[in-house]
Amino acid sequence: MMICDIHWRSAIQGVHPIYNYAEVTIRRAELGEVDLVKSIIAEAYKPVKKRLSRTPAALDEGLGKISRHIQMGNIYVALVGELVVGTMRVSMSGTVGVIERLAVRSKFRKRSIGTLMVEYAENLLEHMNATCVEIEVYGYIEYQGTFFQRLGYVETKRLKRNKEEIIVMMKDLREPEVVEEEDL
Repeated sequence: MMICDIHWRSAIQGVHPIYNYAEVTIRRAELGEVDLVKSIIAEAYKPVKKRLSRTPAALDEGLGKISRHIQMGNIYVALVGELVVGTMRVSMSGTVGVIERLAVRSKFRKRSIGTLMVEYAENLLEHMNATCVEIEVYGYIEYQGTFFQRLGYVETKRLKRNKEEIIVMMKDLREPEVVEEEDL
């Protein structure tokens, strides 16, 4: 009774309750979820699409390409209960881990799901011997950069790609070296 009361009051006050981590599951996407993955990405790009000079590559991807990435094991989904609410692509490029196409349905934002997905990807990439993780965000979408900065990512360079400013951000996964006192 008390838990329902807290969630009810939070909803009335406009506060989004944070999901219990146990309620969020992250796993590899299944082939039957191709349409879901595409729709989550389309929903995520909808508010920013009109501000871009061209259609983002993520929206141009056909179901065939998404299916291939699912078959390669690169696409992950986040679920709340049985409902798929987020997606991301995780891959390696040499020793650099890459997180792409991170998207969470608008109704489920501000509930730490994106953070959980990034932490999951970082852990996965660390076990794949990645030394660092790289992400790219559009320069003018400040909240994307701020989100990744809060997670420890730093801007490494800015690029122009098809008239759009892209910010490359990285996070080092290696443990900092401990300097012994006798080495000083």
